[in-house]
Amino acid sequence: MRVAPLRCSVCNAPRKTGQCFKCGSQTTPAVDGWEEPELPPIDRIRQLAKEVGYAIGVHGSLERDLDLIAAPWTDDAVGNYALMEHIAAGLGGKIEEISRKPMGRYAATIQMDGYYKQIDLSVCPCEPKEKMYEGD
Repeated sequence: MRVAPLRCSVCNAPRKTGQCFKCGSQTTPAVDGWEEPELPPIDRIRQLAKEVGYAIGVHGSLERDLDLIAAPWTDDAVGNYALMEHIAAGLGGKIEEISRKPMGRYAATIQMDGYYKQIDLSVCPCEPKEKMYEGD
């Protein structure tokens, strides 16, 4: 684990200078002995998702949490909640919160056991809401 010398007072993300480059807020020194939590194991999450028909993409800065996008990848992909439960159980974690997002997505915040950053998993829907292009 790496020690974070400064933290943004609003974003609560590690920073290298006295002002946050994202929100413009002042930073404050981290508490003595503070260590940044590790990122959850991305390869393990990808393996778990593949077991139930999904592919995983990473997006975001990886600073405060692990932002993931899950896309159904096989015809027999499970539903969004089953995917969330499968990943949480496979990591020895639990789903903290689920929320609805634009374009039919649902997002879950997952906290795995141990000192790790949270996982924000956004799951794309399995069925399109409108007819898709089928070719010539």
